[in-house]
Amino acid sequence: MPVGPIESTSIQGVLLTEGTLKKPDIGEQFGEFLSKANAVMKEAEQMGEDFAAGKHNNIHETLIANERATITFKLVGSVRNRMMMAYQEVMNMRL
Repeated sequence: MPVGPIESTSIQGVLLTEGTLKKPDIGEQFGEFLSKANAVMKEAEQMGEDFAAGKHNNIHETLIANERATITFKLVGSVRNRMMMAYQEVMNMRL
């Protein structure tokens, strides 16, 4: 099967210009990460309160939500520590 050349008109809609590219912002990404982590922790807290109040009796889901919140909290601490280490390395660089 012969392969023909690629014409520029066939990929014209795919080309991106400098103005359309969005550069990742570490502050925005970290903020989104913290928002999601906060939502997981609030969900676990709400499930615990609902279980204690007798609104539901599913201890299995309550414990899973609690463990998910614990793991998320540890992850947030690890990410924070890594970011602090990276910041300190940048600050110690010589110009």
